[in-house]
Amino acid sequence: MNKVNKPKVLFAIGDADWKYTRGKFQKLVRRVAATEQFDVGVVSHDAEICGQFEVAGFKNYCLPGSHLPLAAEHSVAMTELMIRLTRDVPFPESQLHIWKVMAMDDYLGCVDVVDHPDLSVEPDVLVYPLMGVDNNSTAASRLYSAMLLQARKAHARVVGLEVSLLGNKQTLGASLADTYAVKTEFSRSFVVLEELAPSQRTFVLPPEEGYLLTCRDDAYLNDYFEQEEDQRRNFDLRHGQVVILIPHHVAFIHEIRQLLVSLKSLPFSFTVILRTDPNIARQGLKEREIAEKVYRDEIAALPHVIVDDQGGWLWPLLVSDVVLAPAHSVFTELAASYGKLTVVCQGWGESSWIGESLFVEPCAAHAMSAVRVWIEQKVLTRTCLSQVLNGALNHRVGIETMGVHDEL
Repeated sequence: MNKVNKPKVLFAIGDADWKYTRGKFQKLVRRVAATEQFDVGVVSHDAEICGQFEVAGFKNYCLPGSHLPLAAEHSVAMTELMIRLTRDVPFPESQLHIWKVMAMDDYLGCVDVVDHPDLSVEPDVLVYPLMGVDNNSTAASRLYSAMLLQARKAHARVVGLEVSLLGNKQTLGASLADTYAVKTEFSRSFVVLEELAPSQRTFVLPPEEGYLLTCRDDAYLNDYFEQEEDQRRNFDLRHGQVVILIPHHVAFIHEIRQLLVSLKSLPFSFTVILRTDPNIARQGLKEREIAEKVYRDEIAALPHVIVDDQGGWLWPLLVSDVVLAPAHSVFTELAASYGKLTVVCQGWGESSWIGESLFVEPCAAHAMSAVRVWIEQKVLTRTCLSQVLNGALNHRVGIETMGVHDEL
C-alpha cells in the first residue's frame, strides 16, 4: 500500500504515561507501525518524548501548550456554567451532587485555560491513554483534552488505551473513547458494565502488548520485542498462528510421546516447537537426533512440527501460546507468569489448577480438553492493537480476530 494512502494513526503520549510504562510505550507504537498498515505519528507536550520518537524515525508533533490569561469574571462565569450543567447530576445511588464535590475541590481557584495549536495533520484515528488516577499529570491531561477535541472536530475515531488500571469508578475520565483496548478481562467487563462502550467495541490486548502498558520492567520481554520478527522468520511463523511449545527432556520420553499423540485431537491448525538442548547427548546422539528418531511416527502424524536446538532457549517460549511440559522447569514457571497456558503432564503426577494459567495433569488426553478451551477462548479471539485500529477505522460492529479461524 502506498504510504500516502495509509490511514493516519496518531498516538497522544503524555509524560505520566511515558514514565508509568518506563518508556515501553514506544515499543507498542513500533509494533503497530511494523504492520505497515498505518501512517503512524506521535503527539506530546513533552519534548523529550518527541525526541525519542524522532530518533526512531516517527513523525512527531511537540505541543507543550501555552496558558491564556483569565480575568476573575471569566473564572466565575466558568464556575457558574459548571454548576448549571451538573446541578441535576448526583453520584449514582446517592444524593450528593457532582458540582458540590467539584466546588469543594476549589474549582474556581483551579480554572485555567491552556491553548494547544491545531495539528498540521488530521488523523483518522487518535489513540490516547485513558486518564486515570495513577497516570495523571496536569500537562498530560491538558494535552489529551485538546487532542480529543481536535479529533472530534476532524471526525476521527478515538481509541482509548488502559494504562492506569480501570475499575475504580473512574468513568468520567475514561468515557471519551469510541473503542477501548484494555489489559484484562476484568477491565473489559468494567467498560461494558459502566456502559462506556458495548462489548463489540471493547477488546483485551494480547499479554505481550498489555505488558507494554504496565510499569513492569522485564528484561526477557524487553529483549523479545527486539527479536520477535527475526524469530518468527526463523521458525516460519506468521502472526496469529497457534504455536505450542514442548520443552524436551530425555528423562521423560514416555510423557512427551503421549503429548504428541494427544495433540492430534485438536480441531484447529497449529505448529509444535519441540525444543531440544544442543549441549545434551546420550550414547553419541545429540538430543535433537534422539527426538527425531524416537518420535518419528508421532511427528509425521502432526501437520507442522519443528525440532529446534538453534533458536535460543527463551525465544521459542515467548513466541508460543501454550507450553506443554513433562515436568516443572524454568520453562513452565516463566510461561505461566507470562499468561500462557502451561500444562505440566507428568505420568502418575497430580491433577490440579495451580494458578490461572498453570495446570498439572498426569493424563495427556485429559489435558487436551483444557488446551482446546484455552486456545478457543483466549488465543483465537485475541485482538492486537493494530486490529483494534482497523476496526475503529472501518466503523465495524465487530473486529475479526487474528485470521486463525480462516484455516479451520
